[in-house]
Amino acid sequence: MRLLFVAMLILSTSFSQASTITLNYSVFFGYMKTMYKLDYAYVTTAFYLVDNTDKSLCTIKSAQMVMENVHEPILFEPEGRLLPFYSDQHRKDGALLEVELADQRALSNCDLQITVMAKESELFDLNEQKLASISEQLEGVLKKNAGMIGKYFLPTFAGVRLHLSNTLNQSQIAMLGDGVSTASNGDLLLSKESFALINKINKLQLAVVRITPWMLNN
Repeated sequence: MRLLFVAMLILSTSFSQASTITLNYSVFFGYMKTMYKLDYAYVTTAFYLVDNTDKSLCTIKSAQMVMENVHEPILFEPEGRLLPFYSDQHRKDGALLEVELADQRALSNCDLQITVMAKESELFDLNEQKLASISEQLEGVLKKNAGMIGKYFLPTFAGVRLHLSNTLNQSQIAMLGDGVSTASNGDLLLSKESFALINKINKLQLAVVRITPWMLNN
């Protein structure tokens, strides 16, 4: 059974050389397989290497899939994000991911962080209906990853978190109206009943750069 705690799951990593983290590809494959089966249009699963002390992203220099003596480069974003390809054959063959870090931080500080979020291509032309669909699919992925039993123990899915390109100022919060909630990091929290606020967000020309689940601890 796989549980995705809140919007993320921190997984342990194994370490090899001084600047290289080695990860089991089967971990990535399991989550990608869920997305493949669900075939959702609006959401995806993202894999990040995050410093467990200050929550900053661990800078990636290179990443590759390793299987016996075969090394295949994989896509990545230098700012901590891994983009491995989907291959059941590589999973069966016990492939590993070798990730070389570009910064000098301690390897033991970098954890693999897995989060469900809206696809970057779907962050444009947001409206109430599209936001509702994104919310429904985010919740669906969380429950699917948790399994038949685990889904009953997940924190309550309250809605979505909108990470904006710029933190809201008091004037903008006032223009959005009463009842607007923000997280400690400035994310805008929208319950399922307040998705219509996206219309006001659009009028204020506020750029949404990430949408993730908003979960409440039970």
